[in-house]
Amino acid sequence: MAVNLKLVCYLLGPAVFWFGIIALTPAIYSVFCFPRGIAGFGGCALAAITLSLILKRAGRGSPKSASIRDLFVFTVMLWCITTILAAVPFAVSLPDMNYASSLFESASALSTTGATAIEQLDLRPRPVLLWRSMLQFFGGIGFVAIAAAVLPAASAGGMNLFRTESSSFDGRTKITPHVKTMALGFLCWYLLTLVLCTFFYVLGGFRPFIALNAALCTVSTGGMMPIDSSMNGVSPFIEYTAIIFMFLGSCPFMLILGSLSGNMLSFFKDQQVKGFFTLCLIVGLSVALSLVVYNGYNPERALRTAFFNVISVLSSTGFGCEDFTAWNPFAAVVFFIILGIGGCSGSTAGGIKIFRLQICYSMLKAQFLKTIHPHIVAEPRFNRRIIDSDTLRSVITFLVAYLMVTAVSAIAASCFGLSITDAFSGTISCLSNIGPVVGIVLTPSSSFASLSDPLHLIFAFDMILGRLEILPVLLCLTRVFWRS
Repeated sequence: MAVNLKLVCYLLGPAVFWFGIIALTPAIYSVFCFPRGIAGFGGCALAAITLSLILKRAGRGSPKSASIRDLFVFTVMLWCITTILAAVPFAVSLPDMNYASSLFESASALSTTGATAIEQLDLRPRPVLLWRSMLQFFGGIGFVAIAAAVLPAASAGGMNLFRTESSSFDGRTKITPHVKTMALGFLCWYLLTLVLCTFFYVLGGFRPFIALNAALCTVSTGGMMPIDSSMNGVSPFIEYTAIIFMFLGSCPFMLILGSLSGNMLSFFKDQQVKGFFTLCLIVGLSVALSLVVYNGYNPERALRTAFFNVISVLSSTGFGCEDFTAWNPFAAVVFFIILGIGGCSGSTAGGIKIFRLQICYSMLKAQFLKTIHPHIVAEPRFNRRIIDSDTLRSVITFLVAYLMVTAVSAIAASCFGLSITDAFSGTISCLSNIGPVVGIVLTPSSSFASLSDPLHLIFAFDMILGRLEILPVLLCLTRVFWRS
């Protein structure tokens, strides 16, 4: 068989088991403040642990050699299983939510999209709010580990540009200790930023529970705050703190760890990081100027508010801090344009990713030169290296797939009652894991609670699709993928 299902079960077993163990944390918390939640969280944990034992038994005796097809199926199945299981506590604990809206909520949290179908967050039980934040945190680090280990080997969307010399998944290979070391490094950095972010949020005036949840949302670039006001009305110190940690969450974790281990300059020399920083700077200054000219903001407030919202959108965090569609026409158009861009590859940020746009720009420049000088040797480059043809094809394939999925999903959403503007904006937001929507009914200050069940399911699928870089999921849905 083309896919070794026994190996897939072997890989899924421990991952699902630990997900069940994680669900016990809010279950224990519910004992003290929300007895009704014990059933939901306990049921999620029991189902996950039971399923993990079944998977472990099914994968017994499987070889440790994984093909790229095996890894694709493992990745897609892991996200689908955890999303289905994570929805159980929402459906059981919140009487106003059915399973479709709960599935939307769990998909949004695990994909770090940040869109929510829950209203009146201030009145919701704390264990449920903590669960949302925990899902974002583990969804963020889970994707970074998979993006670094699985996607480069498949050249998924050009991810092989970031392959290290010791990459553990190359062709058909064994599950090596390097993956564990890399994952441990990611987790240590992730936990360090969480602790620092929580500390500064408390210093800025948040209560400890809110500070912890806000930090979980920030470092994962998820943005699902546990309060209705999100980041509206917070102190400037908290806004500046969020700006710093959202930016860090949007930078490649591999590059950060490499810089911390000795070569600090490599981080600042990276073309993707420089491009992301430049984009944030130019867009932030432009929006700040429009706030001064059109809205009468003082310079400090204009800069702070503009950069907070720009980095919030580009990092795909999606924190709510004023409705930027209501500022002025220039700002509204700018935010609509940057909505799907996203942050850097190998980070918790979603979106198309900066490096793909840089590669497309390099291809455009090379084509212009060849058009003017037909005999010149002009090749697209990234980080001063010539980009190979496989990477170019994979980037183009990803962009074509992104446009196709956007069109199909938006048309489907419009068939269930959304206007064309809301359908396309909502699809781009969910597919790019952004959160805020620049639409008519769906706006940065609104939730997805009022949508019908089919729309919740469509957008939930979009979020998982976007989180996994689209191509692995689409490949698993093709007949040729399963042929020997």
